[in-house]
Amino acid sequence: MRPLRFPLIASVVLLIAVPASAQRNRVVVVVPGQLTQVLSDTMGTPYDVPFPLARVYQVLLGIYAELKIPTEVKDSAAGQLGSQMFYRQNTLGGKQISTYLSCGDGITGPNADYYRVYMNIWSTLSPKNDHSVVLRTAYLAGAVNVSEGSRQPMPCETTGRLEYRIHQMLLKKLTTGT
Repeated sequence: MRPLRFPLIASVVLLIAVPASAQRNRVVVVVPGQLTQVLSDTMGTPYDVPFPLARVYQVLLGIYAELKIPTEVKDSAAGQLGSQMFYRQNTLGGKQISTYLSCGDGITGPNADYYRVYMNIWSTLSPKNDHSVVLRTAYLAGAVNVSEGSRQPMPCETTGRLEYRIHQMLLKKLTTGT
């Protein structure tokens, strides 16, 4: 008795028939000090924003500029905004990096404030309905002690404060119109 081939053929046809443009782009990120690849749309605490996507996206662009976070990734159709890999030392957005990241401590204090911190920061906006979106901001980082020469990067963990700050700045600017 021969097995039915219809399920296999139907599966292949469905895979071919679904247009790739209908699928959401998934950004894969690799950060120094992190051992795994990360899918960008699986990260970040979801925050509700009771405003339409187009308006939220424009205000979010301004917030990234205000915090001096590079924005090489700008996709308003997919609701994605963020940086490629960049680094900072000491401060980010006018605050000590240790406010936002925990990279361990050394003799001089928090490593995040003294090491070179390589990071990716991006936000994804997902529409809930015509008048509301869900904001997810992801922050991945790794730190390197450049004063000690060639060393392995160490992983950093977010405190959640940058993600929360972005959400609060967004709500304030959307409600006050500034």
